[in-house]
Amino acid sequence: MQNMEDIVLDENEEALAPAVVIATVALLAVFVVGFLIAAVGLVA
Repeated sequence: MQNMEDIVLDENEEALAPAVVIATVALLAVFVVGFLIAAVGLVA
């Protein structure tokens, strides 16, 4: 993880932030969709 932190610190924060936000939103979207599918499956 230290290597990842070094890479993040070396990158331009303004250029890196959007990518982090997009990745986070994408992961959350996948989790939410999976949870909804599981919930519907349990109910049905």
